[in-house]
Amino acid sequence: MIRRMAFVGAGALVLLAGCATHWDVDSFEAPAGNVASRHTYFWRGGDFGTPGAVDPAVVALASAQLRGAVTAELNRKGFKEVDTAAAADMIVSFQVAGTQRFVPSDERRIGAPSATTVLRPSEIQPPPASTVPRERRIREGSVLVFIDDRASGQLIWRGMVTEETRGGSTQQGVRMLTQMAHEIAREVPARAGAPQ
Repeated sequence: MIRRMAFVGAGALVLLAGCATHWDVDSFEAPAGNVASRHTYFWRGGDFGTPGAVDPAVVALASAQLRGAVTAELNRKGFKEVDTAAAADMIVSFQVAGTQRFVPSDERRIGAPSATTVLRPSEIQPPPASTVPRERRIREGSVLVFIDDRASGQLIWRGMVTEETRGGSTQQGVRMLTQMAHEIAREVPARAGAPQ
C-alpha cells in the first residue's frame, strides 16, 4: 500500500469537503514562442518521477485524468487536438515529480514530562537507547506541463505547481494531481481569435 501511494507525494493534499484548492502557477513562455498564434497540438503523455515504485494501474488512471484536464482546457482555449505529432503545431506533455523527507513530529507524547520538570538539572534523564524520535513523512511534489514547438523541438511554454502534503489516499492524490494540472492549463494563453 505504501508503494502504491508513493506517487501521491508528487503533490497530493487532502481535499477539504470537496472544495477546490487554488495554486499559484509558475509559468514561462519563450519570447519567440507565440503560443496564441498556434492552432493544433498533439498529446505526448508524460512521466512520473517518484521516490518509490508506483502501481501501473494508478499511473494509468492518473495519466488519463491529467490528459483529460489539460486537453479539455486547451480545447476550451481554441486549440485543436490532432492524432499525430507531424500534424501538430505544438507537442504537449507533463511530468509529475516527487520527493519525501522525514521531520520530527510536533505531537506531544502522552505522559511526557512538563518543560519545567525537564529543565531542572536533577530531573534530566537520558532517553533509553531504544527510543526512536517520532517522525512524520512530508511529501513535496510538482506537476509540470510542457508545450514544445513541433518543428524545432524547443520549449515554448511551461507551467508548474509545487505543493507539500502530509497525508492522503491514492484517490485523493489522483484528484489533486488532476486539479493541479487543470490549474496549470488555465494559464496557457488562449488561441488568438478564439471565442472565450
